Amino acid sequence: MKSIKQAFESAAGIPNVGGSMYTTHVPIIAPKVSVAAYFNKKHTERNQKNSYSITLQGVVDQTGAFTDICIGWPGSMSDDQILEKSAFHQRATRGHLKDVCVVGNKGYPLMDWVLVPYSHQNLTWAQHAFNEKIGEIEKVAKEAFARLKGRWSCLQKRTEVKLQELPIVLGACCVLHNICEMRNEVMDPELKFELFDDEVIPDNNIRSMASAQARDHIAHNLLHHGLGGRGTSSTAFL
Repeated sequence: MKSIKQAFESAAGIPNVGGSMYTTHVPIIAPKVSVAAYFNKKHTERNQKNSYSITLQGVVDQTGAFTDICIGWPGSMSDDQILEKSAFHQRATRGHLKDVCVVGNKGYPLMDWVLVPYSHQNLTWAQHAFNEKIGEIEKVAKEAFARLKGRWSCLQKRTEVKLQELPIVLGACCVLHNICEMRNEVMDPELKFELFDDEVIPDNNIRSMASAQARDHIAHNLLHHGLGGRGTSSTAFL
């Protein structure tokens, strides 16, 4: 964890980041039970036909290898709802992420251990600089998921695998992805895959005033140190 935090701070100037988080959807054939729960409204609108999915939430380190995954919640659920159902959320709320936060996109709420971009209009210079820097960390997870789906094309289209067996397949893909990442496997450019996962800002997107103040403090420090600081910020997030 120490080396992960150092790597993220060196890259983006934001301290105590222990991972980059992202949630993707995997298309499935309409299930025979609980069909409404798996209905994916955003994909249906984009594809112009009824679409169903299950979800995969993952946290990656600075190399793009998975350190935590949560598989199988229905596609109608939002990113923040999936996070709240995950074992990762349970560990965090029990205090197991002491002095560590994870970075997510605007689809997640700001919490004591989840750091997200500012999502309101008319940002200050400090807030804009913060969003640029946190975007660099966000990108690590999004690009890792793009490589995951690029390598394992069964995740790109509706699969014939039975719904109850699909989490095992997804888990295996994540493990194989990690092996590729750890061995510095170079991806064939032809396998490049573009993700289409919509960020829906939660209704209650700031869960504590302490986390909002901490984010403002980080943003101030980033601007004070020249739009990033390159690891010179000494302010802890927690």
